[in-house]
Amino acid sequence: MSDELPSSPRRSSLVRRSGYVVGGILLCAAAVYFVANPSELGSFFDQMLRAPVWAIVLVLLGPILNWIFVSQCLWALNRRHGEIARLEMLALVGSAWLLNHLPMRPGLVGRIGYHAKVNQIRVRDSVEASVWSLVHAIIANAIGLGLALLISPGVGIAQIALILSIPIYVLVIAAMLAETKSDQLGLMIRGLMWRYADLLVWMLRYAAAFAMLGVEITPLQIVLVTAVSQAAQVIPITGGGIGFREWGVGLAATMSKGTAVIDMRTAIGADLINRVAETIIVVPLGLWCTTIVTRRFRAAMKERGLPEDEPVRHPEQEDDAGHPREQHPTDD
Repeated sequence: MSDELPSSPRRSSLVRRSGYVVGGILLCAAAVYFVANPSELGSFFDQMLRAPVWAIVLVLLGPILNWIFVSQCLWALNRRHGEIARLEMLALVGSAWLLNHLPMRPGLVGRIGYHAKVNQIRVRDSVEASVWSLVHAIIANAIGLGLALLISPGVGIAQIALILSIPIYVLVIAAMLAETKSDQLGLMIRGLMWRYADLLVWMLRYAAAFAMLGVEITPLQIVLVTAVSQAAQVIPITGGGIGFREWGVGLAATMSKGTAVIDMRTAIGADLINRVAETIIVVPLGLWCTTIVTRRFRAAMKERGLPEDEPVRHPEQEDDAGHPREQHPTDD
């Protein structure tokens, strides 16, 4: 979160549009690179035709679980500042997920504006919640990396799953204990719990995508690939890390040591598998959620007798907006 000079919006718009073009070029380059070798491409397709059912299911189901878990993380973080229903947040995040693939990430801006007008959550509070979501993602990746370093390559899949899921149980207990003293602290911990669950799903998605190509990677490789993937997706100049994610995953996979050597083409192919699965899910889901959000927004504006195009007030002008659930002396 940063303050921009009055003359900066045009420059920022140009940078983001340029970044979106670069991302699109990188994505096309990744696709071309993946199909450049006909014999190897044929081998990839043969592997995918023989892919285990569990891997196919995870690749297709994973994006839906990510949508649910990220929605619940943002619900917990925004719930500290105002009233919002869980299903309402699901629709908002689903709509934003689709819109953020467009230049300038309009989904994020639209979600914050919706909170201000419908949920009476101040803009700065919505921005703060989004920043905390990013912080939680960083913490979750750090926890996952720390646990992966403790797992030896020969450990079975059941033991790996058990070890990596330990933080979920710890965070659930911590949230329950925290809520006895502070609702806000409990919601913060629950937000981290959902973010870590989202990370686990991403790890499973990459393990499944590589399995579809006949490659078994170590827990440490999965964590590193996932961390690079998530870092690429928060690049503000392009939605969903388009282009940057594919090449970042390729570099992370080829530079990390494991039981098998992973070449760049295979790593990029694994990420493209996840990208295709996301696209299959996000388009119908995002359109459906956008319809729900639009109807809810119009109904709320009509109920309050306000015009739909009323501008959202600047944070400095909205000190009386929003209704935080609980205010502590240390809160801003």
